[in-house]
Amino acid sequence: MEIHELSHNDYKEAGMKTYHVFGSADFNELNRNKCEELFYLGFREGKFRLGFIGGTRENELFSPFSAPFGGFSYISSDVRLQYIENAVKSLKQWAADKQFSSISITLPPSFYERDFIAKQINCLWREGFEISKIELNHSFDLESFDDNYADNIRYNARKNLRIAFTAELEFSLCATVDEKMIAYDIIRQNRAGKGYPVRMTWKQIYETVGLIPADFFLVNSSKREPVASAIVFHITDTIVQVIYWGDLHGYSDLKPMNFISYKLFEYYSSSGFKIIDIGYSTENSVPNNGLCEFKEGIGCEVDPKYSFIRKL
Repeated sequence: MEIHELSHNDYKEAGMKTYHVFGSADFNELNRNKCEELFYLGFREGKFRLGFIGGTRENELFSPFSAPFGGFSYISSDVRLQYIENAVKSLKQWAADKQFSSISITLPPSFYERDFIAKQINCLWREGFEISKIELNHSFDLESFDDNYADNIRYNARKNLRIAFTAELEFSLCATVDEKMIAYDIIRQNRAGKGYPVRMTWKQIYETVGLIPADFFLVNSSKREPVASAIVFHITDTIVQVIYWGDLHGYSDLKPMNFISYKLFEYYSSSGFKIIDIGYSTENSVPNNGLCEFKEGIGCEVDPKYSFIRKL
């Protein structure tokens, strides 16, 4: 299989299907300054079969270099297993010729494209890639959301949701830039209170939502004080991902996180989406038990998210 280094525009014109927005050429081009060198690769056998976008840092190749997940993209979703295997072999040889020290790839959870992700896992493993991390990723099946939702979740989550309803919280979609900035600042304060910063600045968020459809939400107290917020990206036509959410210190007794999760499920279910990706609840495979229990309590399912590495 031939491997071609392509330009940003040539990669787009090759017809690569980006089954998630983080695999698009435009998203990666926007984040080019977060790696030392950016490569758009096309894999041709008769014609282009697969694509791969990777960025380098300190002589290592990463996909993604600035996103939750990356990996290969395809021209056709029913791409043959042998093409993926040959592409992985070609990628290894190309990276070795470039004298990179390693290749690191993090794949999406399987619900993004079950067959294609399973094939990638199989081919990477058989071609000598080792599993470096297995994160636990939580998501909610929006097709299961109905009037009986509260009856089907765990007792503590159900109790907290009742408290939130009693508190007369208000949920709204942000309509102005000022409202979106308030939503972002709530998340910034939430992260600072827990001792770690938000990884994306407001400027980076604002630039990204110029490419990726996104929604910002606010939860106000009965006194119309903002107490919680969420930022949600549209990752595919049927899947959205909670990029950030959080509440302000001093308002946890109102249970705004139980409220905002319920309202997000309601909002996206009525909008025709199928899955809301809540993100991973581990760090380097080590679980945050409280976060896992919260997400599972509100009805989320758990999928593994695999990261692979191949030393060269």
